[in-house]
Amino acid sequence: MRIIRFLKHDLYATIIIIVLIQVVLMFQGFDICDDGFVLTFYQQIFSNPESVEYNFLYWFSGVLGGLWHQLNEDGGIIWFRILGVVTNTATFILSFEILKKYMPRLFLIFGLLMVLFVNDYGFLTFYHNQITSLLTVLMVYFLSKGLISKNYRLLTIVGFVFVLNGMTRLPNFVLISLFIAIPVYFYLEKVEYKSMLKPIGFAVLGVFLGFLFVYLFLSISGQLPVMENALFTMMDVGNTEGSAHNFKSVLKAQYYNHYNIVVAFFQFAGLFLLTTIGLIIVKKRKYLFYLIALVFGGLLVYWFQKNGIFSIYTLAYVGSIWTLFSKRFNTEIRIIAFMAFIMLATMTLGSGGGIKNSGYMTIWLGFPLFFFVLPIIVKKFKSLLELTKIDLNAEQKTIAVSKLLVYTITISFLTLKIYNISSGAYFDNGSRLNKTFAINSKKAKYIYTTEARAKIVNSLLVNLGHYVEPGDYLFAYDHIPMVHYLTNTLPYTYNPWPGIYDHYSFKKKIEKAETEIEELPIVVVQKFETIIDFSEPKPNYMIPEKNNSILHGQKSIFLMNEFLKKHKYIEVWADDYFSIYKTESPKK
Repeated sequence: MRIIRFLKHDLYATIIIIVLIQVVLMFQGFDICDDGFVLTFYQQIFSNPESVEYNFLYWFSGVLGGLWHQLNEDGGIIWFRILGVVTNTATFILSFEILKKYMPRLFLIFGLLMVLFVNDYGFLTFYHNQITSLLTVLMVYFLSKGLISKNYRLLTIVGFVFVLNGMTRLPNFVLISLFIAIPVYFYLEKVEYKSMLKPIGFAVLGVFLGFLFVYLFLSISGQLPVMENALFTMMDVGNTEGSAHNFKSVLKAQYYNHYNIVVAFFQFAGLFLLTTIGLIIVKKRKYLFYLIALVFGGLLVYWFQKNGIFSIYTLAYVGSIWTLFSKRFNTEIRIIAFMAFIMLATMTLGSGGGIKNSGYMTIWLGFPLFFFVLPIIVKKFKSLLELTKIDLNAEQKTIAVSKLLVYTITISFLTLKIYNISSGAYFDNGSRLNKTFAINSKKAKYIYTTEARAKIVNSLLVNLGHYVEPGDYLFAYDHIPMVHYLTNTLPYTYNPWPGIYDHYSFKKKIEKAETEIEELPIVVVQKFETIIDFSEPKPNYMIPEKNNSILHGQKSIFLMNEFLKKHKYIEVWADDYFSIYKTESPKK
């Protein structure tokens, strides 16, 4: 109870605690895929932007990461995890500022803590989803503040931030839908619609200034042609059959995601209903009161584990929708709830895995609203039961039950996350107690992983160092982009992670590189799976007939083998996990 009172009355201490938790977690876990993809972008965006052309689909995150890189070029992976902590904490604080006026501080802090640690691996190195969360919450902050205070000039900031958000991750342009909050606000306030012209005008001005800023930055920095090429690549990927990011795949992901949300909702609704009724009708026997909560908490742990991100997403939908349509609340909180709903409904569009992959970036406002409406839901249940003889008066009973439910949900969730986070890091599973081995690279200083993973990577780095130097082109196939960052080499196919190309785009980029780049690169090919876990060696990994998946398709393997054969590459080093190839005629 002392901890609860501490969190309730000292926000600054709470922030210190969440920062310290993130700092403790950031030293362990070595991901060779996603982390390498973004870190190579930050490393090369200003010095060799054309080599990371594909990454320009996440341009503004690259600008921020590139500037952070220039502040400390030798900072390595840990330097960008510090930036991740800064971004996460800023989003936490801003979300708190938006909602603190409307709900109990303790409920809000608990809700935001659950959002912060929603992922089983803790958190990631700074990348585009984190800055997406921050910029979106920033949009909601200024949009709600501008409408409520009638300071419509603030909407110019919203328009400007909207453009930067879209340039952080192109699907974020769907957040144009947040501007629907303007007519919704005027509808709720029963104000004539012509009054909307002024705020809309300021918002449009902000959008114009945002695009002007982006265009001037790209033009002055010489990056405009790179951005144009990246956009053409996106069109290829979006139209290729079998791509994980084509329109059909994205729609399937959304259908699957929301089917899971419906299932999770009915599971929770039944459990919550029975528990709440039990807590309400319990009278003087306090031990039954807490026994019911204990059983509820145990079942919740199972529910959270089984449904993953869909469990939190379900509650976020409940909180935002209930708040939006409840006329007992004022317009201010209802308009915030509307924007929270828009975040939930739109922000995962464009992601191959939808909510499952990136849902955590959308719940910063929606989920705390569930704790906001929870006492109202409890009171509704109590009214339906029409109980008159209880040991506490009606208001006290509602508060007591509501608090116990919030505590139980929070403790159950965080207990599960403590266990899961202690058992793995992002794309680096296994107990953190075993992650005590270092990668032999200055850029991976202070980062620890398992002995097996460290040995595999260190062996490659030592031998690759005999063939490449910083600034050389390297063709790293197919899911090993971290190799580029650690060696400071340039991606040959305009993307540090060629494995995420579909075969059509992969073929075009190889042909483009063969035409534009004068020298043929050193080639390193993996012979095992690196996504999520490091698998055992797979002797058939580069045999097209033995493999065919979205991210390791037969046609892409064939194209890679044809490139090696065409340019007469020979294997100069190999172990069970990697092969290094060199051509005797590097000049074309």
